[in-house]
Amino acid sequence: MKTRLFLLLPFVFVHGAFGAETASATAVFVNPNAPEHVEIRDIGEKAINRVAMTLVNEVNAAVAKNGADKAIDFCHLKALPMTGQIITGMPRITAVKRTSLRLRNPANAPDAHEKVALARVEHDIEDGNPPRLLMQRIDRPGKKPEWRLYRPMAVAPQCLTCHGPSESLSPELRARLAERYPDDKALNYTAGQWRGLIRVSISDTPPSPAAPAPKAATKS
Repeated sequence: MKTRLFLLLPFVFVHGAFGAETASATAVFVNPNAPEHVEIRDIGEKAINRVAMTLVNEVNAAVAKNGADKAIDFCHLKALPMTGQIITGMPRITAVKRTSLRLRNPANAPDAHEKVALARVEHDIEDGNPPRLLMQRIDRPGKKPEWRLYRPMAVAPQCLTCHGPSESLSPELRARLAERYPDDKALNYTAGQWRGLIRVSISDTPPSPAAPAPKAATKS
């Protein structure tokens, strides 16, 4: 059954059934609206908003300039650095990712904790309660917690240019997709349908300020 995602519906908090555990980490969902989580939630939401807007603008500009078949490589987060400060002015954002149950680019494959988040969203959508946000706390031995904020992504009408029914795509675009992504599963969507998740990781505490550079020795 195809489902549609309405991002303005309220978040419904359910604890327990969708926890995750690996050999080196445990993860649980927490209520993003709880007072103790609001600061981290707000940081994550601002980061997601900025990344989403940048991505949409880049893709629209690339399609307008070069056409859809030459613009498909812009539909990811390659412009973001993977080390250092990922988003300018937001030092607590330590990672950004998009993932889905139906992948185009295998580099976006979900890790164990993202698989749990995807399953949670799919379950809630099928129940008629699509979440606006999910917040996950990941604990690893000897390390500070990693906080992940997830936002479900819906297919906008302009996304159908590259993700709509395969028979509606131009021959040039189909050939480009087959060349670049031979195992592409991200086709045959309809507008408003759930596409996947965008995720940011937020550090538990602000980073330590950089130590001042040592002063040069002076001669007496």
